[in-house]
Amino acid sequence: MEKIIKVTNEFANKTDLPIYFMLVPNSIYINQDKLPKYVTTYNQKEIIDNFYNSLDKKIKTINVTDILLENKDKYLYFKTDHHLTSLGAYYIYTQFCVTANLYFPNLNDFELKTVSKDFLGTFDSKAQIINQEKDQIDVYLNSYNQDIKSVQYDNETTQSIFNEEYLTQKDKYSFFLNGNNAKVVIKTKIQNGKKLLLIKDSYAHIMAQFLCQNFEEIHFIDPRYYKLSLTEYAIQNDITNILFLYNISNLITDLGILSIY
Repeated sequence: MEKIIKVTNEFANKTDLPIYFMLVPNSIYINQDKLPKYVTTYNQKEIIDNFYNSLDKKIKTINVTDILLENKDKYLYFKTDHHLTSLGAYYIYTQFCVTANLYFPNLNDFELKTVSKDFLGTFDSKAQIINQEKDQIDVYLNSYNQDIKSVQYDNETTQSIFNEEYLTQKDKYSFFLNGNNAKVVIKTKIQNGKKLLLIKDSYAHIMAQFLCQNFEEIHFIDPRYYKLSLTEYAIQNDITNILFLYNISNLITDLGILSIY
């Protein structure tokens, strides 16, 4: 954590762009009341708060723990997978918008579509429980996230942030943003000059459906696979805003972020 804080602060001091940091707690913390008796877990909120307090003051931190706790009885996390659902992603998206002074639509402004009812994710792969209840994958659709100019992945360019081919496979979460890529660049039909550099893990993929409401371009960079300077990348691509988005468990085990500048 100390190494990550040091690198993030040094990165922030190399740019004058607005920088935001969002650390997302995992379902084991938000739903800890559902754990078996005598099972305990570490205090993720305390770790997130300590991390935020150690960041340079020019980095604006985003508290998503409270809104997830307030709505924890809703379907915010998949039961068989470690990721947020689209509903959980919407709630953390609203907190980014509040912090960054951006408009966000109400849930009623979207068309809710269920794309799968038989998703078994990473937890199921580890536990292999017989007759496990399957998860449902929903998306929130509107013209902003359906009518896309282009999406450039590592190996292909399409016009969709969704890949329905994955819905027939085991790895159904890769429906969102085509799975793990070093770089994904979404060009929307919005013409506002705002370009977001999103330094992230896979928790960010399901956020793409909402971020399309606010930015002309969104550059998703996974430092585990992309090893060039992101300070130079921001300059070369006329980036206007930078967001770090990680889940807390992944951040403290993923050393990719140490190479961001």
